[in-house]
This record gives sequence, structure tokens and C-alpha cells, in this order.
Amino acid sequence: MKKKLTNNLGLKLLAVFVSFALWLIVVNYDDPVISNSYSGISVEIINADSLTDQGKVYEVLNNTDTISVTITGKRSVVESISRENIRAIADMEDLTIMNTVGIQLSTNKNYNQLDSIETEQGVLELAIEDLKEINMPINMVVAGEPAENYIVGNISTNQNTVKISGPESVVSQIARVVSEVNVSGRTSDITTTAEVRLYDANGNIIEHPNLSLSTRNINVSAEILATKAVEIVYNYSGILEEGYIISDDITADRMAVYLAGRPSALDSINTLEIPATAINVDGQNETFTVTVDLDRYLPDGIILAESDFDGRVAVTVPIAATITRTLSVPLANVSVNHVPNGYQAELMISSDNVSEHEGEMVRFDVVAVGLPASFTDVTGRAVYASVDINDYLTSIDQTELTEGVYRMELTFYLPEGIELTDTYYVDVKIEAVE
Repeated sequence: MKKKLTNNLGLKLLAVFVSFALWLIVVNYDDPVISNSYSGISVEIINADSLTDQGKVYEVLNNTDTISVTITGKRSVVESISRENIRAIADMEDLTIMNTVGIQLSTNKNYNQLDSIETEQGVLELAIEDLKEINMPINMVVAGEPAENYIVGNISTNQNTVKISGPESVVSQIARVVSEVNVSGRTSDITTTAEVRLYDANGNIIEHPNLSLSTRNINVSAEILATKAVEIVYNYSGILEEGYIISDDITADRMAVYLAGRPSALDSINTLEIPATAINVDGQNETFTVTVDLDRYLPDGIILAESDFDGRVAVTVPIAATITRTLSVPLANVSVNHVPNGYQAELMISSDNVSEHEGEMVRFDVVAVGLPASFTDVTGRAVYASVDINDYLTSIDQTELTEGVYRMELTFYLPEGIELTDTYYVDVKIEAVE
């Protein structure tokens, strides 16, 4: 049997080869009909202005703008067509009352030689609604924190509003337009580009392919300012009603404040001075409170550093009734300071305020005013005074004295809360010492 199979083996193989070649010739000569399928074909929408001109906007539903296409025809024709040769068109002028548009299929190559070109999804499904346009402000939001002892100052943009258009149902959900600038760790100014984002009332971002914005990005500049804590000094003006004094230090709900500005500007500021005109005590006879707006008294280029502080401070001026007493200061408690070398000084006792008490004791009588509590245990014996020759020379623009009698102002050293009602002088006799 084996011998029969191997007899004329060459002729047998030649016969098989010839048969196969003949089959190929026949097949190619017949050019049989075949079908090819292509997925992911995008549907081209034309004449969309027939809707937009009516103030309408559309949205493709269920991904019906991406289809699969099957082409049937002779092998030679079908195999000459690629995905790029297939066209799928939806003409908006053919819109039905069901909001669908038929999809027209064709190829730009050998189309007339095809037996068929088909798709299972024969229509484009649409959602159509009114177009809505609004203008909204852009809210700048700061992300992160600058470096320690720095804050964010003024933020400026090249555009602070945006025009938004799109489906009414989507546009109506927009509650806020936001752009964000990140300042984390910064010690210097920032210039950057920020994306414009849309949010609904619940803080959810809104994105939709049919939303159109007049701009998607804006240019942002943010100041980064240094900060510094300084004390506030409150000054006042005016004259109280007679018989009353400011009984204690002025107080406020802010005695210090954080300021912000360029380092060069902050370096020269050690206190925030509130001018006397801000607090007027004219005619007052009881404690009162006044509101002072610190913003009005900030130096140029300086701002308040605390974002939750509006700069308004309640300032309280304590006022109380006074009493008047005459204090008899022993003349022995009055000294003369800075007597020039080679001279001696003697206090003259001819002044109207000088009197003798208790026989030989000479006293200087002065009228003082203050709170009753301030006079507790205070007598003239506990009060001291002086005249200063150097101060006197300065006041008369001289550098030295000659012998003679000079009228000099007395300085009294009184307990806290007591003031004199007048200025007192004494005659000082200057003599050379031999």
C-alpha cells in the first residue's frame, strides 16, 4: 500500500499545486460579494444653524452620533474602502417632531459600486431646548496660605464677568462662577492664569458640552503683603465740663492691631496714632464711648491684616467729678537745680503764694484738683518742687546767668491723679560766691 502512495509522488504534488492555482484564478475571476463592518464612525451634523437661529440648542442623546457601519459589495470594491472613506451625515433640516434626524450614509470612494451601506442606528437622537444667556461676576477664591507673617492683599483680574450661554436647564443651575489662585507658601506677588469654573447651589461643579463661556481663563495678579503687630495710641481733644477730669487711661476693645503692607513701609511704623480730633471730650461730664474707624488713620499703602476685623473700635473715655484742695508745700521742699559754679541761689519769699504757717514754717500754697481718692493721705508736706536754671536759660535763649533776681517757673511733683489748676513761679536770687 505504501508503495502505491509513493509511486509518481512528484506528479501527484504537481497536480495538487495546479488544482490550487486554478481555484485561486476562478475565485479572483468571480470576485465574490463580501461584507465589512466598521465601528466608531462619527456622525457629521450639518445645517445646525436651522436650530440655533431659532434660539434653540441641542444635545445628542445615547451616543447616537457614533455608529457602526456595514458595507456590502464585491471583494475588490469593499476592500478598497477604509474607515476614512465612510461619511455619516445628519441634516438638521430633516428634524422630526420626535427630535430625531435620519443618518445618511455614503462613501467618497466607489460608492456607486457598493451593493449596500447600512447601520443599525439609523437616526440621531436629540434633546432640544431653549438657549439661555446670562452674565455673571467672577468670584476670586484664594487657595492655601502664604508664608508665615504674610497675607494676601489686593487681587486684580483682567476680567471680572463672564458671558455664559447654553441649554436653559443647565444654565439655570449656575449659582456661582469661581476662579482660584493658589498662594501656598508665597512671600512675593503672584501673576498667573486662573481657570473659570461654574458651580451650582450645592457647590457641585457644572460641566456640559453645550455650555459656551466668553472666556475659560482669566489673568490674575495677587499681592502678598508682610504683617506687623503695633500698639494703638489714642489721643483726644477738647475741654471737659468744669469740675471733671479724665480719671484713668483711655481704654478700647483694641489696644493693638495687625497691619499689612510692603516691608519697606511697615519698617517705619511702630505705633498707630489716632489723632486728637477723633476723640472730642468738649463739655463732657461722665464716662462715654465713641466708635473710631482705624481704616481712616492708616498710612498710605498700609491695610488691616485681619480679614474678619472691619477696623471699627469702641473707645471708652473715663470721666469723674473732681475736688479742689489747697496744698501748702514747705519752702524747704523746693530746690534749685543746676546752679552754675561760682554762684549761689536763694529763694525769695515775697511771692503772693508764700505764707508763714505754724510760726516759723514758710510754705508755698498751690491749688490742686483731682479725684477724691487721689487726695487720700496727701498733704503739702509730701509734695516737692524745683526750679531748673538750665531750663530757664533755654527758655530765654541764654547760655549763662549774671547776678540778679530772676522769676522762674516751679515744677511740682504731685501724686498720680492730681493736677495743679495754675502755673506757679518763684523769685530766685543769684549771687556770686567769693
